[in-house]
Amino acid sequence: MHVLIVGCGIGGLASAWALQRDGHRVTLLDQGTIPNPLASSFDNHRLIRRAYGKHVGYMHMITHAWEAWQRLWGDLGKELAVRTGAVAVSVRDDDFVAWSRTAMRDAGYPIEDLSPAALSQRFPMIAPDRLKVAFHDPDGGVLLASRIVRALTRLAVERGATALPHARVVSVDADRAELTLADGNRVRGDLVIVAAGAFTTALLPRFAGTLTPSRQVVSYVRMTDELLSLWRNGPAIIGIDTDSGFYLVPPVTAPDGAEMGLKIGDHLFSLEGDPQAPGEREATREESQAVLAQVEGRLAGAHRYQLERARVCFYTVERQERFQTQPIGKAAWMMSNCSGHGFKFGACIGEAVADMVAGRRTAAALQSWASGQT
Repeated sequence: MHVLIVGCGIGGLASAWALQRDGHRVTLLDQGTIPNPLASSFDNHRLIRRAYGKHVGYMHMITHAWEAWQRLWGDLGKELAVRTGAVAVSVRDDDFVAWSRTAMRDAGYPIEDLSPAALSQRFPMIAPDRLKVAFHDPDGGVLLASRIVRALTRLAVERGATALPHARVVSVDADRAELTLADGNRVRGDLVIVAAGAFTTALLPRFAGTLTPSRQVVSYVRMTDELLSLWRNGPAIIGIDTDSGFYLVPPVTAPDGAEMGLKIGDHLFSLEGDPQAPGEREATREESQAVLAQVEGRLAGAHRYQLERARVCFYTVERQERFQTQPIGKAAWMMSNCSGHGFKFGACIGEAVADMVAGRRTAAALQSWASGQT
């Protein structure tokens, strides 16, 4: 089967990997370069963690995610992740973090509750004041996102994929598996997979009521040598309250020796912005500082963390933060591992799509599984 994949972020590229493994012919199309640095997937690093509040399906899927990443590392010949563990903290006992602790404990996953004294001793960079819940998740870690999508692109081309960068798709004939490009050319296959992230609704307006582009700012920070030493083997941090929250990606060293700096992101969705507008890709200093302010009171000596740079990433948000995989005709599917938490599942979602194409998984089962209904 010849599969046309529109969008070369983690969803599209991981699907190409799994489909080629099954012997399918793949053509990759993107309106930018491949991989596209404007894709939601493209950043130094992303978190993988099991804490998922009341979304217990995604909590369980982390097992499948790690297994799929290991299969990908085998194909790539190198591991592009760092097992840092993750610490979840909250000043409340009735929110995302508390729900996560209960769900993980009930399911038998290994977690370690941390008292304020234990937290200070083991992770002195975290402020224990006012915390009501704190626990360590050994399944947490860091995925080297931009390196992963670059490696997937190289692997796809080595295995015979056709890559068509700067090929903006303007319409999809979902029954004939045919794409019309902005230059008037057409590309025909047997199946189309639209994995266009925040650009999905521009190409497929029918999903405008389901998927909302959301402009998000993340901040990278400078640290003193003393702080950097503390963070050298530090964990990821999840600090999601009911009405606010942040995530922190610790500094790690990539296999090529490159240093990935500490990153802080705001968990709240803006639900605003146009991913097509160039001006939307620049973060103001005020926006960047507002993200940095999220860790005040959560990190010991938070004033010692200084803004180094910021970037804007566009999420694609579904109201209940569930991934969407839907047929859009006789020969096309839309997939969106969205709402800002999809990268960690990229490899296993790609495998699930390939299973559906091969008949190893029904379309209904794929939709249910991807939406976290496991």
